[in-house]
Amino acid sequence: MNENRMIQLHPLTFLEDKQGVLIGRFGTDTFAVFPEDGAALVRKLQEGMGVAEAHSWYQDTYHDEVDMDDFLQTLRDLTFICDVEEKETKAQKVSGQWLGKLAFSPLGWLIYGAIITCALWLLYQYPQIRPGRLSILFSEYAMVVFLGMTIGQIPGILFHELMHMLAGRRLGIPSELSIGRRMYFLVFTSSMPGIWGFPKRKRVLPFLVGMFGDILWYSLLVIVAGAIWINTGEKTIIAAYCMGLAFTTLLRFFWQFYFHLQTDIYYLMITMLGCVNLQEATRSHLKNIWYGLIGKKNKMVDMSKYTERDHQVARWYSFFYATGWMMMTGMMLYMIPVAIQLLTNIFLSIFTGEDMKFWDSVVFLSITGVQYGIVFYLYLKERRNKREIRNLSMEQRG
Repeated sequence: MNENRMIQLHPLTFLEDKQGVLIGRFGTDTFAVFPEDGAALVRKLQEGMGVAEAHSWYQDTYHDEVDMDDFLQTLRDLTFICDVEEKETKAQKVSGQWLGKLAFSPLGWLIYGAIITCALWLLYQYPQIRPGRLSILFSEYAMVVFLGMTIGQIPGILFHELMHMLAGRRLGIPSELSIGRRMYFLVFTSSMPGIWGFPKRKRVLPFLVGMFGDILWYSLLVIVAGAIWINTGEKTIIAAYCMGLAFTTLLRFFWQFYFHLQTDIYYLMITMLGCVNLQEATRSHLKNIWYGLIGKKNKMVDMSKYTERDHQVARWYSFFYATGWMMMTGMMLYMIPVAIQLLTNIFLSIFTGEDMKFWDSVVFLSITGVQYGIVFYLYLKERRNKREIRNLSMEQRG
């Protein structure tokens, strides 16, 4: 062993865990659980102790032997060790960290409280501007409603993700905002690499702040609608549009309670409960219950591939999982009157409406048909691909 050999580690985070010490490379999602003695050895290396010296320290402290070459290879595989050509890196302040701290400073919370209080006062004082499910139909033209609700939600979704990003930047995490798509819909997503390296209490705000952002966005839309009502004495098209967007913001807020999806609340729960893959473990647990009831135990999933904590929590989390499905079903039923009203307006416009409404309804039905046609085509294509893979697998076994 080279007495003078020194290694250089990237900035690391150390977090006490029930199974040991969770060590992660700062600013990334690379983490691993080390036993306490292994974590102590990593700390010594990070402090600048030479490899041979660290080896001797470990032997003297724990009266045990450690294969340093194997240990260093593990650190290298985790990308904890800087490359030879890499210069020493130190934890630096992330750009925009000041903005994150400002956004969640006492002044920021005071402003947020004032906005929400103002919105609550307007909702109490002027029942006419209270958003409801029919607020979505803010125009008599179906395409105006469709485009207005589709495009108008983009700033609200962006605001939700920006709140996540700012909360991450506040902690010094290089959180980012990106634009993507789900099928043919534009979506914004935020990433917070390294968030799991912080204590649980510090993860609560970054995970839940998006929902708080929805409340703020809802409040701002109500304030705009209320200001218009106060100045004009009537619900103009702009006020009605704001009410419609406010209601869809509520829908996005309650979406977070669909526990069968990986929502913000889900990530908070796995953080507080110390789980790793609770969602998949819960699905497997429910499958096993079903297979047990129908007598097909040979199809039961082996739960040993999940952590003991995931398996334990999945037993009662399955009730939350089912509740999420019921809430989604209930929301769909709640929105049926909106669909009925919209379709009624469309068909009335086709058969008895003026030219403008007639063509508006025709274009809307055409676009909607194309959308659902694409969804149905992708569904059939996915099923066909799965069937071909299954048949090929059977042929190879044969």
